[in-house]
Amino acid sequence: MGNQLPTSEDLEAYHRVKRFFEATKDLTGPVAIKSEGRFSLIPKKYKWVFIIALAIAAFSTYYAVTTLIFGQEFWVRSIAGPARK
Repeated sequence: MGNQLPTSEDLEAYHRVKRFFEATKDLTGPVAIKSEGRFSLIPKKYKWVFIIALAIAAFSTYYAVTTLIFGQEFWVRSIAGPARK
């Protein structure tokens, strides 16, 4: 295949893609306006508070389940190591 000059359709597609990426990068174009109203389960204002609370709840649940299944000695042994004779 030899080098070919791009056709007008190729140039038009290139310019459309370039405009799209510039609009999403600047967050001022029509694409950014469409994405403003997207629904999110985590409010933007409390995102990190929600993530920390979720991590604490997940660890507490894990602790409770492992304590119920293996007993409290499981956590003592995991921290202190096995019993030495």
